[in-house]
Amino acid sequence: MTQGKKRCFVIMPISDTGGYEKGHFNRVYEHLIKPACEQADFEPIRADDTSKANMIMVDILQKILECDMAICDLSSRNPNVFYELGFRQAFNKKTVLIKDRKTDMPFDISGIRTLSYNENLRIDEVKKTVFEIAKCITETFEANNNEINPLLQLLSIERPAILPEKVILSQDSSLILNAIGELNKRLDLVNSSTSRNTYSSTTSNGEVLTVGQEIFIEDPNTNTKKLLGNFIGENENFLFIKDDNEHIITIDKNEK
Repeated sequence: MTQGKKRCFVIMPISDTGGYEKGHFNRVYEHLIKPACEQADFEPIRADDTSKANMIMVDILQKILECDMAICDLSSRNPNVFYELGFRQAFNKKTVLIKDRKTDMPFDISGIRTLSYNENLRIDEVKKTVFEIAKCITETFEANNNEINPLLQLLSIERPAILPEKVILSQDSSLILNAIGELNKRLDLVNSSTSRNTYSSTTSNGEVLTVGQEIFIEDPNTNTKKLLGNFIGENENFLFIKDDNEHIITIDKNEK
């Protein structure tokens, strides 16, 4: 990171979401949000970037509060996105809201200014949208610091929450919060995978797996096949299987 450069935390869907092509929101980040932040002279920081650095959930929440700016993509109305947005807004931290054109704004916050973009990411519109988002980031950052944000105004809240002094977590607390974060990631994976009936994955040996497909393993003692569970999704390194007891089994993609 460039020394002294302003930081903008990016709140947006991370995993694949029903109704969108695989990798859609990564493309939104790479082609719209990241260039807009950089054009406004901010360094973009996303939750999965912090995960790669082995940061626990509480560290991510601290980043949400500590970053100079935040941009929040409400597209698909992701619950985690609204949670993180509410967390930042409660402390009256400056945030720019965006969404794609096919996502309806929830009624409760429909009066808050939100920039819309074309979810098809048409090349003739992307450059214009990047400029509009960058301009909004700059204007929001330079606005009066004493002004209450629109969400708090909408709720008639006169004073935002006050940040407490920093607390050093014990190792046990950190481990518990980290475990909660991992469970949330798995739940996101299950929910996003099961919502896409046409989702499929190709294994290293060329076998095509579809969501819901039964997965069998060879029993070396009886030379018969044993039901392991149902395929529910994948990430970069693992396949995820759900057994009859609702347990999630991970299989290394590199294993033969």
